[in-house]
Formats: sequence, C-alpha cells, structure tokens
Amino acid sequence: MNRQEEVEAKLDRVRTWLEGAGLEAVVLSSQANFAWLTGGGNNYVYVGDAAGEASLLVTQDQAYLLTNNIELRRLLEEEVAGLPFEPVDWKWHRRHEAKEQVARLCNVSRAVSDLGSLDLPLAPEGFRELRCTMLPPEIARYRRLGTEAAQAVETTCRNAQPGETELDIAASLAFECQKRDILPLVNLVAGDERIPRYRHPLPTSNQIRRTMLVALTGRRHGLHISLTRIVSFGPLDSDLAARHRAVTAVDTRFNLESRAGASLGEVVSKAIEQYASEGFPQEWELHHQGGLTGYAGREIFGTPDAAYRLKHNQVLAWNPSITGTKSEDTVLLTENRPEILTRTGTWPELEVELPIGRLLRPSILEQS
Repeated sequence: MNRQEEVEAKLDRVRTWLEGAGLEAVVLSSQANFAWLTGGGNNYVYVGDAAGEASLLVTQDQAYLLTNNIELRRLLEEEVAGLPFEPVDWKWHRRHEAKEQVARLCNVSRAVSDLGSLDLPLAPEGFRELRCTMLPPEIARYRRLGTEAAQAVETTCRNAQPGETELDIAASLAFECQKRDILPLVNLVAGDERIPRYRHPLPTSNQIRRTMLVALTGRRHGLHISLTRIVSFGPLDSDLAARHRAVTAVDTRFNLESRAGASLGEVVSKAIEQYASEGFPQEWELHHQGGLTGYAGREIFGTPDAAYRLKHNQVLAWNPSITGTKSEDTVLLTENRPEILTRTGTWPELEVELPIGRLLRPSILEQS
C-alpha cells in the first residue's frame, strides 16, 4: 500500500462514517487529523495550537485542501503532493472567505468540524476512533519512529554526566530528537530528589548527582511515541532497584493483558491487581497509567471504567509508576504478542516473568 492508496482508504473510512452519521461533509483542521488523513503531512506552523494553518474538507465525492495564500505552495509541494486534495485558498487577510468557500463546496447545514471551526458544529465523539487502528504504512512509520526515538533517549542518557543540569540533558534530548526529525512534545528530566517528588518533572537548573529520569513523547508524521529511561551514576540503590523491579512487573502485566477484544478498563484493573501483588496497592492513583496512543499523546486514557475495546494494529503507551521510578514504552498490539516499538536492544533489560507470560522491560542503566 503506497501513500496515495493509504489516503484513499482513509477517505473511504471518513465517507462511510459520514453516511452513518447522516452528514454530508466534515472539515478537519487539527494537526492530528490532518496528519492522519494525509498519511503523515504537517499543517502546523505554531505547534502550540490544536489547529494547523490548513484544513481538509471531505464530502461524499470530493476532498479539498483549504488554506491561505501564505501556506498553499509549501503544502502542495511538500505535504500533499500527488494526493487527491483539490486546493482552495484565500488571501491571508481575508479569513472570512474560508467560510464562504466551504459554503460554496458543501451543504453547511449537514457539515461538522473536528474543532468546531468555521462556525460548524463539532463532529460527534466517535470520529476520533477512525484514526486509532493503523494501516500497514502507518505501522512501518511507527516502527522507524520507535527505534529512532529510543536511540535519541538512550544516546542522551549514555552521554549524560553528573554535574550537568536537567536543562542541559533536556537540550541534549531535543537535539537528538530534532536531528531525527522527531518533535519533542514532552521532554521531562529529573535528577535525584525531584524523581520521587514529581510525576511530571519539567527540567530545571537542578544539577544531576546520582540518579536521573528522562521521559519523552515525540511526534513525527503525526504519530506519537513515548518512553522513559532511568540512569544511576554509580551502584544502584537497593530500594530503587526493588521498586523498579516492581514497576516493571506492573508494566509487563499491562502489556500482556492488552489483547484485541479486551477493554481498556479490564487491562487497567488487572494491572491494579499487580500493583497490589507487588506491595504498592495505592500507587496507581498517584499518576495516570497511559493508554491508547497514535495521533495524540494518548487517544484514550486507560481508567478502571474505560469501556473502549482494543483491536489489532493499535498502539499503546502504558506508563505505570511507583514513587521514585517508572516503566514506559510504546507497543504495537499484534495478533501474537505485544511488539515493543521503542526498543533498541542495547539498553539493559529485565526479563519479567508472570503467570500470564514473560516480557523484557528496561532496567536502570548503571554508569560509573
């Protein structure tokens, strides 16, 4: 399946959804949905907005690229070249023409928008599910992204030295990501006492002394990848080692319980049992546990009551934590067993064996 075939398959999904919802058109303006429908294109200039600088309008018989005159050439040449999107543009200072163009191209009374743009009503909640199951080209992109994101994090960790600040480490990680064309959306670094104190440690001028945690959520072609690694400078503290063994057991339970047909809630409930078995029954309440990923950092968070049922070729990023440590990788749900996408094979690993099965999980790297 080439990129054009991928896009055509996704347009078919959208049109089937429109028919089922009794609608004639949908406008997709978010960075996530633009990347999904174009097979990895980018419509953003400012990454901080949910919306990009271009939208896609899909009707039952046409698909359009909507943008202003500033963006049109680059989008046509670099993001949607060869794809079946008819360009429609307006002068950058005449934003009102966007609504006029959409009204010309479709019946706006039967149209919706993913972000409620152009005064259209929001698309029904179920639209997001269209992008949650990966096609073969997306899986191939995810595999490359997973390997390269893990290389970026692990290279950063191996090059780190005691005395460097968390900001130094974050800068190194950003460099390793950007040179691989990965956008580091979440770049967390903590040293020593900040690791047990904060679940989301934004990097500071705090100097690393003995222990370091690095967590990344990166994005490329719209796909999100997440992983965490921990380094001990010198011999590993015995309490931290025990806690890390426990959290990798929980992580293993999360990943092995993740099967097609299982609900997210069922998976989380099994992992909560594992927390208790490891002697940490309340830790799951101190931080979210991750969940389904893809074109968002988490498409659907896993909670004990989450009813969404998993399917093959979906991607998960579970991130259980026990105070002072954490275990996280991004995993493809295959027909056989979870495929860890963020694995290089060069990081030290623990073989975790549970009654349900066994899995290799990242250990803590000891550096002298």
